[in-house]
Amino acid sequence: MVLLAEEVGTTVKIIDISKVPSAEAGRAGKYDLIVTYQDSAGRVRIVTIPYEEFAGKSEDEQVAILRKYIQAEEQARLKFVGREIKI
Repeated sequence: MVLLAEEVGTTVKIIDISKVPSAEAGRAGKYDLIVTYQDSAGRVRIVTIPYEEFAGKSEDEQVAILRKYIQAEEQARLKFVGREIKI
């Protein structure tokens, strides 16, 4: 599956989706999806999605959810790429 991350302007390829017990505080007993994707430069990244947001949705809705979480992750990551920080 290939998604176009419109706001970031790139295409990503979904490599794998795994359902795992959540490791987040406050989510004990719930599940998350670990989505492994590859960006257009070939780098592999992951994003975590609460399973209850994904389960039972149509394929179009699931693609929209994947796009939303991947875009948010990429935007957060890219705001620091290339910055120089004095320490």
